[in-house]
Amino acid sequence: MNNKSRAILFLFFALILNLIWEFSHYSLYYDYSPIRGAPHLFLAGFGDLFLIGFIFLIISSKKKSIKWIKNPVIGDYVFLIAIGFLISILIEIINVKFLGRWAYKPQMPVIFGIGLSPLLQLAVTSIVSLEISRRID
Repeated sequence: MNNKSRAILFLFFALILNLIWEFSHYSLYYDYSPIRGAPHLFLAGFGDLFLIGFIFLIISSKKKSIKWIKNPVIGDYVFLIAIGFLISILIEIINVKFLGRWAYKPQMPVIFGIGLSPLLQLAVTSIVSLEISRRID
């Protein structure tokens, strides 16, 4: 499989995993956004895809190739996780604390006021998507 096809698979799996994550964790939130329920979750899933795609492009730009996707090194994983955490923290702070688009239900575990589910989401789904796509030939 060529690297372009592998990158498309990576993004496909990222979308599917993020949609599954969004729908399965929705019960942990109070949703105050103007668009609620399934439309909000689909929009969020595609937003997550955009963010993971952006991180992928940063790594590819830094390496001047998308070939890294077949054999990522430890630094690629660290970058995916670190940027995923950073983006998640910013999204949660902006949307929970400043815009009030959602809030956490008591069932949501929080770390320093940030929900554990959204904190882990981009890092976990990007790594799992990368691992699935790199193992397919």
